[in-house]
Amino acid sequence: MKEVKPMSRRDRIREMTITAMFIAIIAVMAFTPIGFITIFAVAATLIHIPVLIGGAVLGRRTGIILGLAFGVVSLIRGATSADLNFVFVFPWVSILPRFIFGLLIYDVYQLTLKLVKKRILALVISFFVLSMLHSIMVLPLMVSAFPIIVNSSTLSLKVGDALAFISETNTLSIAMKVIWGVLISNSILEAVLAATVGAIVADRLIQYLKFNQSYTVSE
Repeated sequence: MKEVKPMSRRDRIREMTITAMFIAIIAVMAFTPIGFITIFAVAATLIHIPVLIGGAVLGRRTGIILGLAFGVVSLIRGATSADLNFVFVFPWVSILPRFIFGLLIYDVYQLTLKLVKKRILALVISFFVLSMLHSIMVLPLMVSAFPIIVNSSTLSLKVGDALAFISETNTLSIAMKVIWGVLISNSILEAVLAATVGAIVADRLIQYLKFNQSYTVSE
């Protein structure tokens, strides 16, 4: 096992600064149109890309922090939405899968790097796999919130017309259609963007940090 050198005070300050920068990017993306691409009435998120980059470059601890930040801003955005994205107001939909997502990023990337031996290829593969895994975790949890919303007149009003087509007799059927529609469209789009844009940025950032100073991560 590779020995990890203790982080110097300078390294810790640098890590905190970059982490804060990523949190700021996540917040800006969450509350502006640049963070989402809407397809089939559900927003395909791009916010997972800075989470992937930060987790792969800075380590497991940073991945967890950014994953939680992603979940919190998703919950806040869900609470202010009047469409299907309102389902993210439930913590098990917005925060839980993003915590697991952030926890896995560094380890999946390192495992992939050991297998393929080339950094940029490892980033592309791991970012695609992690993005799809994120979708696989989130989508079923979204569906779990549908019956709660449908059976609550107050919550149904918050969602507005987006759930008007779901009746009490075919909630599961419609939910499954939503799952497959989002998985085929949004999730693949998210994964492709993560594997291209995200991997390139992460590769450049790792190279920059290695060139300018000692490169250590907080595993």
